[in-house]
Amino acid sequence: MSTSQLEWLCQIPDKSNALQKRLKARPAHLENLNPRIQAGQVVFGGAMLSEQPAVDGTPDMVGSVMLVKASSREEVVELLKNDEYTKQGAWDVEKATITPFKCAVRTAL
Repeated sequence: MSTSQLEWLCQIPDKSNALQKRLKARPAHLENLNPRIQAGQVVFGGAMLSEQPAVDGTPDMVGSVMLVKASSREEVVELLKNDEYTKQGAWDVEKATITPFKCAVRTAL
């Protein structure tokens, strides 16, 4: 595996009371991630929830998880710091965990 293909599992908590900031930033967050998704750099991502919502309920998002391919931890940190969720005050990147990862199973939704 080349170093540009190293995998990193990222858990990024939201700052306290950041749900409205997250919702506001979400369209730009997804738009800006799309080229990285298309290039295969962001393998998967989604929101962490405080609990499973009721069938018709709104999820209480409290952070994010992403699998990122990058050559170094520093490259991942830069990606997170430049994300719209960080810029608009939703993500608490200082409390993020970035763990070296080797995915064994991937399935489509």
